[in-house]
Amino acid sequence: MNATTELRLACADDTVCASLASVLTPDNRRAPRGLTIAMRQRGRVLTVTIISDSPPAAVSGQASVLRDVTLFQEIWLLSHARAPRRMERSGDA
Repeated sequence: MNATTELRLACADDTVCASLASVLTPDNRRAPRGLTIAMRQRGRVLTVTIISDSPPAAVSGQASVLRDVTLFQEIWLLSHARAPRRMERSGDA
Protein backbone atom coordinates (compact mmCIF):
# COMPACT_ATOMS: atom_id res chain seq x y z
CA MET A 1 0.00 0.00 0.00
CA ASN A 2 1.35 3.43 -0.96
CA ALA A 3 0.88 6.50 1.18
CA THR A 4 0.89 10.00 -0.29
CA THR A 5 1.31 13.15 1.78
CA GLU A 6 1.21 16.69 0.46
CA LEU A 7 2.35 19.81 2.26
CA ARG A 8 1.58 23.28 0.89
CA LEU A 9 3.71 26.10 2.18
CA ALA A 10 2.65 29.71 1.55
CA CYS A 11 5.65 32.04 1.59
CA ALA A 12 5.85 35.82 1.84
CA ASP A 13 6.70 36.16 -1.86
CA ASP A 14 8.15 34.36 -4.89
CA THR A 15 11.75 35.06 -3.85
CA VAL A 16 11.31 33.55 -0.40
CA CYS A 17 9.54 30.57 -1.95
CA ALA A 18 12.37 29.98 -4.44
CA SER A 19 14.94 30.24 -1.64
CA LEU A 20 13.02 27.73 0.46
CA ALA A 21 12.75 25.33 -2.48
CA SER A 22 16.50 25.63 -3.01
CA VAL A 23 17.21 24.85 0.64
CA LEU A 24 14.86 21.84 0.69
CA THR A 25 16.21 20.31 -2.52
CA PRO A 26 18.71 17.56 -1.70
CA ASP A 27 21.94 18.15 -3.57
CA ASN A 28 24.03 15.11 -2.83
CA ARG A 29 21.90 11.98 -2.64
CA ARG A 30 18.79 10.29 -3.85
CA ALA A 31 15.73 9.47 -1.79
CA PRO A 32 15.75 6.02 -0.18
CA ARG A 33 14.19 3.14 -2.10
CA GLY A 34 10.41 3.16 -1.90
CA LEU A 35 10.28 6.92 -1.28
CA THR A 36 9.50 9.58 -3.89
CA ILE A 37 9.81 13.28 -3.08
CA ALA A 38 8.56 15.97 -5.46
CA MET A 39 8.46 19.75 -5.07
CA ARG A 40 6.58 22.28 -7.15
CA GLN A 41 6.60 26.04 -6.84
CA ARG A 42 3.72 28.16 -8.10
CA GLY A 43 4.17 31.78 -7.23
CA ARG A 44 4.57 32.06 -3.50
CA VAL A 45 3.31 28.51 -2.76
CA LEU A 46 5.67 25.53 -2.50
CA THR A 47 4.09 22.08 -2.57
CA VAL A 48 6.04 19.10 -1.23
CA THR A 49 4.65 15.68 -2.11
CA ILE A 50 6.00 12.49 -0.59
CA ILE A 51 4.94 9.05 -1.81
CA SER A 52 6.10 6.00 0.07
CA ASP A 53 5.33 2.32 0.27
CA SER A 54 5.42 2.81 4.05
CA PRO A 55 2.90 5.23 5.62
CA PRO A 56 5.17 5.93 8.63
CA ALA A 57 8.03 6.83 6.25
CA ALA A 58 5.79 9.31 4.39
CA VAL A 59 4.74 11.00 7.64
CA SER A 60 8.32 10.99 8.93
CA GLY A 61 9.47 12.59 5.67
CA GLN A 62 6.98 15.42 6.02
CA ALA A 63 7.99 15.92 9.66
CA SER A 64 11.57 16.29 8.47
CA VAL A 65 10.48 18.84 5.87
CA LEU A 66 8.64 20.83 8.55
CA ARG A 67 11.75 20.87 10.77
CA ASP A 68 13.81 22.18 7.85
CA VAL A 69 11.17 24.81 7.06
CA THR A 70 11.19 25.99 10.68
CA LEU A 71 14.98 26.29 10.65
CA PHE A 72 14.85 28.17 7.32
CA GLN A 73 12.23 30.55 8.73
CA GLU A 74 14.30 31.30 11.83
CA ILE A 75 17.47 31.97 9.82
CA TRP A 76 15.59 34.03 7.22
CA LEU A 77 13.92 36.18 9.86
CA LEU A 78 17.16 36.71 11.78
CA SER A 79 19.10 37.68 8.67
CA HIS A 80 16.44 40.19 7.62
CA ALA A 81 15.87 41.57 11.10
CA ARG A 82 19.52 42.56 11.38
CA ALA A 83 19.75 44.29 7.99
CA PRO A 84 17.63 47.37 8.89
CA ARG A 85 19.57 47.90 12.12
CA ARG A 86 22.85 47.92 10.19
CA MET A 87 21.43 50.47 7.81
CA GLU A 88 20.25 52.68 10.70
CA ARG A 89 23.68 52.55 12.35
CA SER A 90 25.49 53.47 9.16
CA GLY A 91 23.07 56.38 8.67
CA ASP A 92 23.81 57.68 12.17
CA ALA A 93 27.57 57.91 11.56
